[in-house]
Amino acid sequence: MKESAKLILSVLWLSLMGMLLLFSVGRLVRLRPQKLRRLFLLFSCGLMGGMVIFISDWHNIVPTFLIFLTAVWTGCEGSRIKRLTVGLMVASTVFSFNALVDNGTVFGGFMVILIKLCFCLGFCVVIWKYGPERDFELSPAMWKLLFLLTLPPVGIVFSLILLSDSNIYELSVQYLILLLLSLFAFAGLLWTMVVLAKQQKLEAEAVMAAQNARYYEAMEQQHFEIRRLKHDMANHLQTALALPEDQKKVYLRELLESTENTRTLKYCGDNTVNIILSAKEASMKQKGIEFHVLADIPDPLPMEKPDICAVFGNALDNAMEAVEGLPAEKRRISLEARMGKGLLAVSIRNPGKLSESRDGEEIKREIPVTTKTDRSAHGFGLPSIRAALDRYSGTMELRQSGEEVCLFLYCHLQKEKGS
Repeated sequence: MKESAKLILSVLWLSLMGMLLLFSVGRLVRLRPQKLRRLFLLFSCGLMGGMVIFISDWHNIVPTFLIFLTAVWTGCEGSRIKRLTVGLMVASTVFSFNALVDNGTVFGGFMVILIKLCFCLGFCVVIWKYGPERDFELSPAMWKLLFLLTLPPVGIVFSLILLSDSNIYELSVQYLILLLLSLFAFAGLLWTMVVLAKQQKLEAEAVMAAQNARYYEAMEQQHFEIRRLKHDMANHLQTALALPEDQKKVYLRELLESTENTRTLKYCGDNTVNIILSAKEASMKQKGIEFHVLADIPDPLPMEKPDICAVFGNALDNAMEAVEGLPAEKRRISLEARMGKGLLAVSIRNPGKLSESRDGEEIKREIPVTTKTDRSAHGFGLPSIRAALDRYSGTMELRQSGEEVCLFLYCHLQKEKGS
């Protein structure tokens, strides 16, 4: 009975440690949805959290380290450098603490287990409270910088454990200081990660804001050209009336062709939306794309005009890019927008397939990476939409619905008093 109780308790505290470390890893890098991969990562986290690390003992630290890195590599999403960096950060910190407890204290048995469990809890709390925003992302160069900064604490831990004299059984002051430096290096790495994530977010927001401003200026310029053309229409008609019959037909035909791509259709009660949809419909006609619109927006939207451009313009640009390469009979885009009771809902559908999706299911997808070669100028469409929606407590989903890809978004809009 005692052996069974010990086994149950061991499994219990290892599972608790594993869950805490799994939550910590999942806060820094997104976990894959497959259950077996998550179970493997949970097992490796529990194994690492409870592993006994003695000086000059190769048998524990090396296999545990390799198992944990393999679990992070297979159980997490993101770039290779990102997964490797996060794995090294977590492993070096946990191994540093375990080496301190196992070699530098007089505690044993249950007390050591309790100390390690408290450390895993504190480690998880620190990451969730002071770590970067969830689902943050850094550029490859920034991840390489973090990787290089992670190597010193990893090197300290493994040098002390693997290269020490096997006759050493107690920690000297030098060993203690080095392990503490390796342990607290995680705080610096975490803070560096937070600063880099904030900096990159500010840069992305600046790029998005500049793109939205240029987009809105282009729409305003087009609207100005439309008003000018309408103002001159009377003069064109007077000129046509004065021309001979054969020249009149040619003149009118050229006039109609020149105004086809600049006319503003009235889809709804918001003029900015009308300008955007008119421009996109003209562009789709040139590319042979069938466009269906149902816009139930009776009044002007209480949104900033650059935000309206960011939402509708970028969404339709992404849909056009997705269907341009399809056969002519599949080039179609449908937009449905409704505004009521303070809520704007927009749905844009086009034929296509999302990666790693299955027919008949609606699966939430993260923002895909642009396929265009010039990534400095592209790839901000969906992030720009999300940034605009965040200002109105909105959200968005990109999901697979049968044979179509659906971008669904909504936001809360309250009209100003007196409007």
